[in-house]
Amino acid sequence: IIWLLAAAVLACGWVLYLTYYNSRVLGFILTRILNRFVKNCHINVGSFSVSVLSGKVMFRDVHYIDYDRSIRVQDGTAIFRWWRPYIPRESKYDPTPMDTRLNLYLNGFEYHIYNRSDVYGKLEKAFGLDQTMGFEYDPPDDNKQGDRGSETPETPATSEEEPENEPIWRDLIPFIKADIYTGRIVFGKRLIPSTLCVSWEEAKLEYTTKCAHNPLDKYTHFIKAE
Repeated sequence: IIWLLAAAVLACGWVLYLTYYNSRVLGFILTRILNRFVKNCHINVGSFSVSVLSGKVMFRDVHYIDYDRSIRVQDGTAIFRWWRPYIPRESKYDPTPMDTRLNLYLNGFEYHIYNRSDVYGKLEKAFGLDQTMGFEYDPPDDNKQGDRGSETPETPATSEEEPENEPIWRDLIPFIKADIYTGRIVFGKRLIPSTLCVSWEEAKLEYTTKCAHNPLDKYTHFIKAE
């Protein structure tokens, strides 16, 4: 009887842990790992859970903050249809909504831009001012660029152009659908007299790439919003 009671208590405790605490523990571990390897920013994941069979990733209280911007999501879900076959397409192929493999559902989304540290660093470096942005801007080495530019380009051995390999991501996620509920985009901060804020209650986005009309470009990015 004692072993049965112990097994029942352990089973109840394990079910309670999986139901209420497992996603929070995974979020805590993921937060520590990301903050250890990603520098010059702070990342927080309140809870995180993965369902392999349905291809669903659920998260809550996600924050990303750096010197220039912040991204906050109250809760969200990403569904990746891994069971759909991977079919390499030609570069001239235009994806359709039937090719959707990734769906995003976000609630309480906020994207805030409040600084331009790279531009301020360039100005401080150009005018010889003290670095006040918390880090030093490292401009590109003009000598290396000049030496590189002085080199004569090598002519290819064959006149025939080899076809470039298509990026894997375009075949893997050719069409992305996103539903964002209660979101806003903010430009500005308290040190400037005005702030631009774009907010909405419900938005449906579709993102895809198509062949560019200009031969100098490779793809054209399309975002359709409702």
